[in-house]
Amino acid sequence: MLNTTLIDDLVDFLNEALKEMRLPTKDENIEKAPTVYDGYLPPKKNPSRRGEDTEQEDYPYVIVRYLGEEDEQYKENVVTLRLLIGTFSKDEQHGWRDTLNVMNRIKISLGKKQVIGAASLTGKIGIALFEEHLKPMWHGVMEVQFNLPQVVWEGSVIDDY
Repeated sequence: MLNTTLIDDLVDFLNEALKEMRLPTKDENIEKAPTVYDGYLPPKKNPSRRGEDTEQEDYPYVIVRYLGEEDEQYKENVVTLRLLIGTFSKDEQHGWRDTLNVMNRIKISLGKKQVIGAASLTGKIGIALFEEHLKPMWHGVMEVQFNLPQVVWEGSVIDDY
């Protein structure tokens, strides 16, 4: 349960850390902060029967996704999360910069905070932009590792002390 709590806490933290950013959306008249989701983007809504467009706006976004964890008993429990970042820009030369700016803001915010709920940042943050883009959508990925408290199993050596 600690890993799901970490994901929820990180989503809340990133929504707060990114709330001041203003990035383009598919609607040329609207700029907004990236929306942070856990796991996957929510399903898109279908247009209504009357022809009204009710499709949700999904760019810009950050997805927090659980990759796995390594729990070495009596040593450490390291959780690896992937952050997928998507931005929208019609600038074919510099559209990638919005994605990189979101990742930089996340990296700086995590570096300042260091602790999210019961988890502490290991100090390892990986950042990469996708090589290929379906312009005008731009994407990047971050991998972040956190140390979580370990579960102490009943009947373990620690219980005997």
